Amino acid sequence: MFRQFIKKNGFLYIRFHDLRHTSATILIKQGVHAKIISERLENGSIATTMNIYGNAPHTTNQAAADKFESFFTSDAAHGQ
Repeated sequence: MFRQFIKKNGFLYIRFHDLRHTSATILIKQGVHAKIISERLENGSIATTMNIYGNAPHTTNQAAADKFESFFTSDAAHGQ
């Protein structure tokens, strides 16, 4: 049924199970906490989730660094 849906709508074919990986990757890129992702994927533990998806894309890591840096350069950090 999934293959028919993909073909009917002209989507690039991926395996149904790949939707799971795509979902996890998108959530990681959006900064969703690993516990939430683990629960959505029904993994037994956060460790399982992080072992599989823990290699977050560099852009996610950079976004985290940018947020951290913005704390030190914001008016709030300077008591203003």
